[in-house]
Amino acid sequence: MKVLVTGSGGQLGLDLAELLPGRGHEVVALSRRDLDIADARAVDGAVGEHEPGVVVNAAAFTNVDLCEEETEAAYAVNALGPRNLARACEKRGASLLHVSTNYVFDGGQERPYEPFDAARPISAYGRTKLAGEEYVMRLTNRWTVVRTAGVYGQGHNFVRTMLRVAGERDVLKVKDDEFVSPTYARDLAEGIAGIIEEEGYGLYHLTNAGSCSWYEFTREIFRLSGVETELVPIPGSEYPLPAARPANGVLSALGGPTLRPWQEALADYLEREAAAGAARG
Repeated sequence: MKVLVTGSGGQLGLDLAELLPGRGHEVVALSRRDLDIADARAVDGAVGEHEPGVVVNAAAFTNVDLCEEETEAAYAVNALGPRNLARACEKRGASLLHVSTNYVFDGGQERPYEPFDAARPISAYGRTKLAGEEYVMRLTNRWTVVRTAGVYGQGHNFVRTMLRVAGERDVLKVKDDEFVSPTYARDLAEGIAGIIEEEGYGLYHLTNAGSCSWYEFTREIFRLSGVETELVPIPGSEYPLPAARPANGVLSALGGPTLRPWQEALADYLEREAAAGAARG
């Protein structure tokens, strides 16, 4: 199958572009520099030129706090971008798989969020991503929406940031009252590939199995990496940010694919990072 991947310079896009050819797919990988999905004419031209069987939209404005300041820009990428892709895919007969987020939920319930729980975003990022989902569902018949959370992989991410900061401080404070299922981009890419191959249209939640607070996640990062920086759990109220975060950001995989536990995925990621660092000298 011919797969067009937008946002191929991001964490998920990089892994999709590397993974899919090995599963027998022809891949057209378009980074933000190659294609601005907010440009409707450019999107229509790209889908028309490459004639993919499926488009995977991994492009997004993901700086959650900056979305509060640059709402128009966030809406252009996170909402109008998926709208443009949906229209182009419907016109050309391609399927569309759109990647979304746990931030469409308010985080107020105690159990993990199931795919058809009511979406109540509490940030500009969440609102714009929800708008993108709605455009995709309404403007094309062959759609898949995959919500995920806490993604890390190649490039800037939480794991690398914590390891860098640990080398700069003796004590590190991390929130212990916000929960998530950290998700390795490589695992997420494999799950998405499986959905594409099974033509699994519809709404999915796809994360590594299990959940933890950001403090617990950081503690495991440090344990696996042999970092001895003192780690202190704090409530989110002690670390105010421009954008509100869902306290419960855990997604239920009800009805969808199941990925391995987040602890196994993290260990694999850190081993790969160490090997890559050694190879660079």
